[in-house]
Amino acid sequence: MRLPRRLTLVVLALLVLGGAGYAGLRTAYHRAKDERDLIDLTRQSPWPREQLLIPDAVARPGKRNVAWLHRGGLEIAYDLDVGHGRTVPVVWGLHVPQPGTGLPEGVDCGSPLLRTCTDLGGGETLIVTRRTDNSDPSTGLYRTDANRSRAVEVQGPDPVEVDVLRAALDRVHRPTDAELLELLRHDGYQTDWS
Repeated sequence: MRLPRRLTLVVLALLVLGGAGYAGLRTAYHRAKDERDLIDLTRQSPWPREQLLIPDAVARPGKRNVAWLHRGGLEIAYDLDVGHGRTVPVVWGLHVPQPGTGLPEGVDCGSPLLRTCTDLGGGETLIVTRRTDNSDPSTGLYRTDANRSRAVEVQGPDPVEVDVLRAALDRVHRPTDAELLELLRHDGYQTDWS
């Protein structure tokens, strides 16, 4: 049995409108879910989302980086390009500084057998940590200004020039919501509305 042409056009129009409506609802659902996830993932931040910073190097396409945001600040693990095709694993951080030292919580220059701390001026401190029973060697550059402390710490004994570390602290930007979601929403992240 052949459907009349007018009925065929009506059915086709309804299918097209239904598909477009479904696509619109699906897009709205994902947008709302992303916004709820972003609120959940950033609620412990000591600063509003508009005041967060991330290093430019984490925005490179094809790189999977991981971040944690908590009351003490933001930490991002990624591979830092140190030149000549070489990268080293680093943890970059934006922290609430300790009142006395300006360094992030847990960073202490009081043990010279464990750490060598060098004041570079301008609020910058270079800290070299030696290997001990409970720590791996690392080199970190910390900069404190106003109510935030930026840090980049090389994980391991690889030598990295101070200028490379300083560039990692300087080359930053305010992240978009999409960048924050990509960094903070780890594999397996679930919410009540997921």
